Amino acid sequence: MHTADMNKFAQLITTIGELYGKSISKPLMEIYWQALKRFELSDLQRALQAHANNPDSGQFLPKPADVVRYIEGSGETKALQAWAKVEKAISHVGSYQSIAFDDPLIHAVLDDMGGWIKLCSITIDEMPFRANEFQKRYTGFVNKPPERHPKYLCGITERDNGKDGYAIKPPLLIGDPKKAEQVMLSGGSTTLSIQQLSQPLHKLLNQLPIATENTA
Repeated sequence: MHTADMNKFAQLITTIGELYGKSISKPLMEIYWQALKRFELSDLQRALQAHANNPDSGQFLPKPADVVRYIEGSGETKALQAWAKVEKAISHVGSYQSIAFDDPLIHAVLDDMGGWIKLCSITIDEMPFRANEFQKRYTGFVNKPPERHPKYLCGITERDNGKDGYAIKPPLLIGDPKKAEQVMLSGGSTTLSIQQLSQPLHKLLNQLPIATENTA
């Protein structure tokens, strides 16, 4: 939502408060706004309607976290969906190509797990254990977002060519290309292998639309 949507948002939250016999104060309204402004108003309307229709929890005024859960799913659900995207990229892309997902938490988790190249080198027998580790780490980051995430994940070709001074292809974008670009632009510190680029990162970013693949 944008600032122009604040009045409609306030009306929506006030109405849901009235449904539960609650008065929404200005400070409380601000809490709802800060927590939910990243969503579209139509998504909020659907989430609040779903909450009101829920026979288990629908008798209570929804907290911001309840609304987020209806829109995005629980941390466990998001972790499973994220791992499915990673597992598909392992089989379709592999370890040689540098890669950027459309979810910054995936970057943060895989960086903590040793990076893209290491993950792609695991055996079939190891896969269930790495999946479990990924999902636990991801769920933890959903509850407490990391302070940083890598701009993208380095592949073997970039690692080797970067050290020798050869040209480097831009990362392959996985999922929603625009979101993956934003993940790269918002990325913080990067791993050592990514610091060894043979050309400035801003030049690579200008090439991003050339290499995109949707595996979502």
